[in-house]
Amino acid sequence: MRRFLRPPFRRSLPVLAVLCLLTAVTATAQSGDQPRRGGTVYMSAYADAEVWEPVGSGSLSSVQAYSQLFPQLVEYDVTSENTSEVVCDLCTKWEVSNDGRTFTFDLVKNAKWGDGTPITADDVVYSLARYMDPKVPIGRSGLFRNYTLPVDQGGVKKIDDDTVEMNLSFASGAFLQFLALDYVKILPKHILEKEGDLKQAEKIIKNKAWGGPFKLDEYQRGNYYRVSRNENYYKEGKPYLDSITHFIMVDTGRLMSSFEAGQLNMMDSGFANLTPKEHLDLKKRMGDKLALNELPGSRNWGFMMNVKKKPFSDWRVRKAIYLAIDRQELNQLVEDGTAAPGCVFMPGFVHTEEECATWPGIRPKDTPGGQADLKLAKQLMAEAGYPNGFKTTFEARQVGTYPDTCTVIKQQLEKTLGITGKIQTHESAAGYALYASSRQAEGKWEVACQGEGMTVLDPDAVMGGVYLKGATRNYTNWEPSLVRELFEKQKVEQDPEKRRAILKELVQFLVPTDPDDPTKGYKDNHWVTLFWGRFFWMMDSKIKGFNAPQTVQYGFKHDHLWWDK
Repeated sequence: MRRFLRPPFRRSLPVLAVLCLLTAVTATAQSGDQPRRGGTVYMSAYADAEVWEPVGSGSLSSVQAYSQLFPQLVEYDVTSENTSEVVCDLCTKWEVSNDGRTFTFDLVKNAKWGDGTPITADDVVYSLARYMDPKVPIGRSGLFRNYTLPVDQGGVKKIDDDTVEMNLSFASGAFLQFLALDYVKILPKHILEKEGDLKQAEKIIKNKAWGGPFKLDEYQRGNYYRVSRNENYYKEGKPYLDSITHFIMVDTGRLMSSFEAGQLNMMDSGFANLTPKEHLDLKKRMGDKLALNELPGSRNWGFMMNVKKKPFSDWRVRKAIYLAIDRQELNQLVEDGTAAPGCVFMPGFVHTEEECATWPGIRPKDTPGGQADLKLAKQLMAEAGYPNGFKTTFEARQVGTYPDTCTVIKQQLEKTLGITGKIQTHESAAGYALYASSRQAEGKWEVACQGEGMTVLDPDAVMGGVYLKGATRNYTNWEPSLVRELFEKQKVEQDPEKRRAILKELVQFLVPTDPDDPTKGYKDNHWVTLFWGRFFWMMDSKIKGFNAPQTVQYGFKHDHLWWDK
């Protein structure tokens, strides 16, 4: 049973953060518990890190690795049950002026990098300016730049060694929400200037580049990485744990047996290679020994199409695929029937689950409407010159349920549209590299099964993750002018109902929404939203201090966790 409330569509002061109030199973944080130091936690990572620093990064497998090593300017308060609250990390306070458009941050004065160099405003400005560089993909580390002025216009600047100022193009409540993500790390300027980047773990270890709660001791690619307490961490008494060893586990059988044997204590994040049923079955077998924290359905599972390659450069082929995929069968076979309908935005933001369930493409194929969708899909394929289908390759990273998703979709498209081909799977980082090949060039892939987890619970996160140029999952930089125009229009709109109306116009451009006429809508799109899935965060019930975050994209520093005595 779902343990969360449908997110209300509203703005938080001063302008536009839409946040969900969720009821999560948070059995590990109990009032009256006193933190204690010591001990090691053995965690499971669902995949190897793509890169070891945030610039341009959109990889959950990466942030769960490097988040422990680096500080942030601000962060979400995962030390309390209200994990949506933004608090200082590297700052001591911030002030807002200029009608909500200027943020001034006072920095802590006792923070140091692992080599003993003080952490100053120079590091903060240099790091944030890297994420704000328009030549760099926005990824997840640069989502806040949708609200700031350019760097050369004062978007971020140093006031003195202990003070940083950021200036927005308009007052925005969403700005802090994106700035607080674990991806927006502050890195050492002097080391970046020497090394160029910190994408390899070896550079971090060699230069002692850490400034967060833990230091990186060892990394064996594809196997494990180990961190231990940074004794010079600027937060007194933290971290509580002595060390954490992260084992990279793709095999689900090994993952579950390791939990049952006590060889694993915690998942690195709320994303694993288990299905919802496997999570629940493991909880049932382990009982009170295992805490299972359920997050809201913020997992946007999608089918990507490379619009730079024929035949997917033809919108008619893409719409035919959108209409032909059987979401109900996919939900049952891949998500054990637990997923929410594939609305463009998370259900409840712009449209309800009930509304989305009636849309062409999403409605069941065994209904008159569903049959009309299949008829139109075949017609569109014929008009595009492919009445008997064509051959392609389905790409999938070897994590999560991506291979299973592609298997089901491949069978469906072969049956309905005559689209055939093989499924090709890739190690996680290799899959990301394959998809990124289409950022600047045509790319070496055609279609792929891939997800995009919400960063914050706001429609802007979907736009920054899927639909804007440079977005995390927009590997072909697809962006019709109307998409950008409507995004810019809605992000400054302060009236929730007016904003919703703008987003509905955008939805009608991206997908067919008229139950009576599937020919309407879908002017252009590169992404098929399949469903909205749930996340589960598992851990030994003796691990204390954990509070379930609202999304799966933050809460990886682990400096607040401790072992119950």
